[in-house]
Amino acid sequence: MAINFLNTVDLNKNSLDNARIQNLGADPSAANSSIGQIYFNTGIDTLKQYTTSGWVEVGSTSGVETLTLNDSTYIDVNSTGTAENPVFSPDLSAVDGTAVAATRFLSKDNTWDVPVADNYGYWVLDADGAGTTANIGPGDTADFVGGLKIGTNSDASGTLNITHDLQSQTNTTSAASPADGATFTVIDSVTVDSTGHIGGKNLKTITLPTFPTIPTVSNATITLTAGDILDGGGAFTLNQSANDTITFDLAEGGIGIGTYGSTSNAQKIDNITLDAYGRVTAITTGATGQVNTVITGNSNTLTATGTINKTLTAVTAAVVNGGASLATGDQIYDFVAGQIANIPSGLSFEGNWNANTDTPDLSGASPDNGQFWIVSVAGNTDLDGITDWKVGDWAIYVSTGAGTDGWQKVDNTSTLSGSGVANQLTYWTGTANVAGDAGLTFNPTSNNLTVGGTITSSGGNSSEWNTGYDNSITALNVSGTTTKTLTATQQDGGTLTTSWTDNNTEYSMMTASTLGLGKLEDNTTQTVAANLVSATAGKTYGIQKNSSNQLVVNVPWTDSQNLVTSVDESTANNLKGISVNPTTGNVKVGLDINGLAAISTLNDADTLPIYDGGINKKISLLQLENHIGAAKAKRFILNTTTANVSQQTSPPGGTIGWVVAAGAALGVASALDCAVEIIQTSDGATVFAEVTRSGTNVTINFSTPVSQGAYQAIVTRIY
Repeated sequence: MAINFLNTVDLNKNSLDNARIQNLGADPSAANSSIGQIYFNTGIDTLKQYTTSGWVEVGSTSGVETLTLNDSTYIDVNSTGTAENPVFSPDLSAVDGTAVAATRFLSKDNTWDVPVADNYGYWVLDADGAGTTANIGPGDTADFVGGLKIGTNSDASGTLNITHDLQSQTNTTSAASPADGATFTVIDSVTVDSTGHIGGKNLKTITLPTFPTIPTVSNATITLTAGDILDGGGAFTLNQSANDTITFDLAEGGIGIGTYGSTSNAQKIDNITLDAYGRVTAITTGATGQVNTVITGNSNTLTATGTINKTLTAVTAAVVNGGASLATGDQIYDFVAGQIANIPSGLSFEGNWNANTDTPDLSGASPDNGQFWIVSVAGNTDLDGITDWKVGDWAIYVSTGAGTDGWQKVDNTSTLSGSGVANQLTYWTGTANVAGDAGLTFNPTSNNLTVGGTITSSGGNSSEWNTGYDNSITALNVSGTTTKTLTATQQDGGTLTTSWTDNNTEYSMMTASTLGLGKLEDNTTQTVAANLVSATAGKTYGIQKNSSNQLVVNVPWTDSQNLVTSVDESTANNLKGISVNPTTGNVKVGLDINGLAAISTLNDADTLPIYDGGINKKISLLQLENHIGAAKAKRFILNTTTANVSQQTSPPGGTIGWVVAAGAALGVASALDCAVEIIQTSDGATVFAEVTRSGTNVTINFSTPVSQGAYQAIVTRIY
């Protein structure tokens, strides 16, 4: 438990060595916080301080706020992106012009060079060595004209495109009914060259065979009748003149029309029962559903592995402009840190912003370029169409650069979503992947944890625990008379038995006619010898029992002793201190210490009563003091005029010290038997200084100069 300091601790400009800032997992509440308070957040490894804006990271408001990067003579900055994540594409600011011999250009060796003129005269245009060549001189234009089925075009970048004209075609259809033995022509094959052009075709003449004469068909009627589990039917003739349709329907049966199962994960179909004809006759459902299929919509960001137990793994990669992969916190941090290192001028932090109440009012403001606020309270205030504001997001106004002037958001939130099976516990399958298992579940309603396998610990495993539980005894029963049988019933219903012969006789309470048992009146052992048995009449007494079944003997007797009739307290000075009340009857005698006269001066010879190993004795004050070592305390003013106090002759460098001779002042044999407290003379407040003990001396050192008598030492002898 921490020591409570109920006032400010002033170290007087001394160092605090080997100290550690308080470690907490979350920010303390505002009620437990004070301006200037600091602590170390172990959840995010950050030193935080409490300000008028709440808990913030130490140094979070002392970074770069304005960084200016301007165009120069030859370079245009070309700034795009957002204020938090700017994108710079520096480029030469040169424009198109007319080249002259004195014009310089920047060469690959990073020097300004002057171009050297060549002896260019003309280009020679040749076509595969065929036809006539043509010379294309300066200022001439070569026009590439399309020919048969070939077209040409060019674009502003100087690219010449040679295209093949589209070939239009017209398709026609026709019908014919050739008779037996007639012929018709078909395309048997088509020849295509390497460029895809049709080079030829092969036509083939097809001759139909001559069919035999069709015999006369019987006009018998065929009847189709519905069988088991079918309805409908009908009849047709073998030589009917028109088509006919005969319909069979599946007869009603099974469990009937209905919807079974559920699309909810809370219900599944357990069993489907079919009859001999394949009809569903029963469907049973269960209370627990499961996800049968898990797929990823984008394998570049999330992969799914496994069959029944699916594992979803995030695909991460270093953050790059235009990248499609997810990123870890470290990867995002590395990217942002790299971008921040290149941040140009223009950012100006203006304070926190409540996005719930729009405080301060930003929705109607048009700040200067680069001014930004950090969201302290999440909300849905509309800034140029942006309404999703989370704590930590930046609202930046951009009025210089590409795009339309207006508000931009730097999203500093990151959410990782996933899915699993209800009530399944999650465990790590790797350094970055989690999964569940149907054999490891928790029921939040009953608070039951279910493990399908074996639980193992240093004390055994769950199989052994179950066996031990099954074999535990739940009931004991003794049966039989002479032969006794003890039956032990186990938790799992099994039994253990053992038998023995009972040779003991059971007795009940004795009576005048029945042999039995009785109880003694008490457990006191009688040490007085018994009188001899006497045959004298009137000296023999029978044993009886009382209402508690104790054995008693009623012996009549007469007390012939001299009885004390009264008791009174003494008035002699050496016998005072005894109280007697009353003096007769039920007399009560006690010590009357409070009634004694008060002592005025203690002397070494004064005595006290003491119990010494079973014997009452007396002890003098001198004997008592010598025995307990005269435990005492004394307050010493730390100056050179106080008895048994001297100033340290050779104190450690930078300190001043006093030496208290505890042996001489308190009679201690070792200064280790002394407790020391340092107080301030002016107000008695406890202060802290270095206290060392050597021999019978106690030394107090202060690291700053102090005046004579400014402090005092309370030294208590410990026995």
